[in-house]
Amino acid sequence: MAVPENSIEVLSQEISDEEGMYRIRSGQRIHYLTISTDVFDNEDTMCRPYLLIPQLPNLSDIPWGKIKLVREEDESLAIIASHDPLQEVTFTWHEKRIDVLSLPQTKRLRSGVFETLYEGRAAVAKIACFEWHIPRLTRETWAYSVLAETQEPGDGPPIAPEFLGHLTENGRVIGFLMEKLEGRFACLDDLTQCAALLKRLHNLGDLGLVHGDVNRHNFIVEESHHGCVRLIDFEHAQDYDEELAQAELESLSAELAEETGRGSTTTRQSSM
Repeated sequence: MAVPENSIEVLSQEISDEEGMYRIRSGQRIHYLTISTDVFDNEDTMCRPYLLIPQLPNLSDIPWGKIKLVREEDESLAIIASHDPLQEVTFTWHEKRIDVLSLPQTKRLRSGVFETLYEGRAAVAKIACFEWHIPRLTRETWAYSVLAETQEPGDGPPIAPEFLGHLTENGRVIGFLMEKLEGRFACLDDLTQCAALLKRLHNLGDLGLVHGDVNRHNFIVEESHHGCVRLIDFEHAQDYDEELAQAELESLSAELAEETGRGSTTTRQSSM
């Protein structure tokens, strides 16, 4: 469905004591807007999009990605543009580029992660909502490239979801699209399978990886596929290190027995 050029939608926001930062869709463009907390007298305006949007100037003719809203001496609101380029994921390896604005959001999982449909199949999009998220998305993109390079058809079930392509926004790469897994989070009963999967990750030819965050919510048990276990969330992955690999294996039992919800979020579901 086409988006009207004059429509404005707040897609993401983070607010501190000093300023609010917003990822805003205006028509077919994305703007990254900063507003100092002293611009509006009513503090609710900063955190409630339905109050903020009517206060914003028309953004449809603004070509810049980074902008700042300021209050002039005559109390009017004005937009100041920044010509600094937005950061992007520079490590790319997959042939497909997919415009994130072309994907319908069927379900929000957490900030920067949502379910969608792509080429008739369920998928999960993972993006950097703001520039400071770029490093972790770059690391995870790199980890998926290692998995794709080292896994052979005869190696058994895939270790992770299938990487479907890089996600772009206004032409820059900000994340990736992956296969949606159907299943449940692992528990202590799955220790043997989870340990075997971690060992496969550690021993990927000459390019083994340490996952870096083996909490139970990062192991998905696909019960419809004979209990096959797969790993997700490679934001902390790094090159194989024997000491680190042994440490995460030794911690696995306690991680799978964890029941406090650590490693999950209130919006994360029992399938990925």
